[in-house]
Amino acid sequence: MKKMKAILAFLAVMATASLGGAIWFPFIPLSDHSMAKSVDAHWNPIYRTYSFSTEDDQAVSWIRFARDLKPHEMEWRWYAPNGQLYARTFAVVPPKNFASGDWEGKTWSAIQIRGCEASRLQGTWRVDIFRDWMKIKTVSFNIGGQYVPC
Repeated sequence: MKKMKAILAFLAVMATASLGGAIWFPFIPLSDHSMAKSVDAHWNPIYRTYSFSTEDDQAVSWIRFARDLKPHEMEWRWYAPNGQLYARTFAVVPPKNFASGDWEGKTWSAIQIRGCEASRLQGTWRVDIFRDWMKIKTVSFNIGGQYVPC
């Protein structure tokens, strides 16, 4: 009997979460993040890496998570090796679209490297990623120097 109650409770939680309803704890279903050199037409990362050359066009911070029934505001804060804020970028992830079957929210931000100030600020960089003004991820990466482990 206890096993049956546990199974029913689990199914109730899963049904609530899958329908986009309220869940009992703050949960951001982050399913993947990567730094990359670019993204393709379907917003998937191309050439995932955490080390960039001063000759690379850009450094991309790409993220994917399960969508729900409301839009989400995204923010990236890019910090140079000296710890100073270098750039802020913003995006909105729309709510899931039941008709299209698009259940994943993919979004990305990038800083330009080649020919820009970032190419002269070599070393370990940091990007903080926020969703609805709550920090969900901090990632370190390198421009023009030693490899940075994941």
